Amino acid sequence: MTHPPASFKTMIKDGTIKRADAMKVRYSDIRVKEGFNLRDLDDEYDAGIEALASYILDGGTFPALEVIALPDGSGVEVVDGHRRYDAIGRAIQRGAPIEWVAVVGFQGNEIERRARIYTSNEGVKLRPLEAARGFKRFRGMGLDIEEIAALVHRSRPHIENYLVLADAEPDLQALVRNGAVSVEVAIDAIRRHGAQAGEFLGGKVDQAKAAGKTKVTASTIHGRALPRKVVSPLISGVDAFINGLDANQRATLLDVQEGRVATETITIPTVALLELFQAHGAVETVRSKRADKQRRATEAAAAPGQAQIPGQEPTDERPQDH
Repeated sequence: MTHPPASFKTMIKDGTIKRADAMKVRYSDIRVKEGFNLRDLDDEYDAGIEALASYILDGGTFPALEVIALPDGSGVEVVDGHRRYDAIGRAIQRGAPIEWVAVVGFQGNEIERRARIYTSNEGVKLRPLEAARGFKRFRGMGLDIEEIAALVHRSRPHIENYLVLADAEPDLQALVRNGAVSVEVAIDAIRRHGAQAGEFLGGKVDQAKAAGKTKVTASTIHGRALPRKVVSPLISGVDAFINGLDANQRATLLDVQEGRVATETITIPTVALLELFQAHGAVETVRSKRADKQRRATEAAAAPGQAQIPGQEPTDERPQDH
C-alpha cells in the first residue's frame, strides 16, 4: 500500500511534529536600548542593512528576533537581531506590508543578554573593534578575563588581545577600523610601542601604499618569512650548540640569566659554534638578496619621474593651459 507524501499538516496530526503558537509583536512596539548594540553605524553597516532590506522586499524570510518584555508591558526590547530590526524598518518605509514581526523570548540576565551578540548563529559577526568594545564593557561590569572568555565562548588569549585593542589610542583604532592594519599587527605594535603604536603603524601604512599594497601585514614590518630550508639548519644549529654545552657552562649561563653572578666569559669549542655560524651565513645571504631586490624595485619605481634629457637643466616652468 502506498502512502501520500507527508506534509507538515499530516505530521502534526500523527504527532511527529508538535505545534506551538509562535509569538508576534507589532513592529511599532519593538524597542532598541540605546548603547546596547555594539556595531559601528557606519557606511559598511548601512550597506549591509540596505542589502538585507532589499532581500526582505523581494520576499525573503528571516529568523525571529530575540526579545525581552518591557516591564511596563508596552512592548519588547531587542536582545539579538538589531540588523534585522533596522532592515525591516527600512523595508516598511519602502512599502513592505509588514505589521507583525515574529519574536522569541530570551531568558537570562543583563550580562547574558549582552553576550548574546557573540554567541548568536544568525547574521554578521562583530568586527574586531566592535568585539573589543564589548569585552571592555564586560570588564567594566566586573567580569575578569576567564569569566568573559567562558561567557562568549572564546579563548583567554583572544580576550586578552582584544582588550589590548580596546584600550589602544584612537589613531591606532582608526587604522584597524578602516582596514589599513590587521588586528594581529595592531596588537603586536601596541605591545611593542605602547601609545606610539599608531604613529609607528601610520608610517608603515605609507610604506605599504608606496609598494602598491593596501594593508599593513606582518611581512610589511618584519619582512617575508625566511624559507624553511634556511630556517631548519638555523634551528638545528641552535639545538646542537645548546646540547654541546657541559653542565658547568649551563649552570653559569643560568646564574647570569637569573642575576646571581655578573657576566663572565665562557669558553666554547669552535666545533660547537660552526654549524650555527654556517646557518646564520645562509640567513644573511637570503636577507642580502631580498634587500638588493627591494632596492632595485624602489629605484625602478622612482626612475620614470627622474628621467631627463642629457645636458638639460631641470626647470620649474609649468605647461600653460590652452
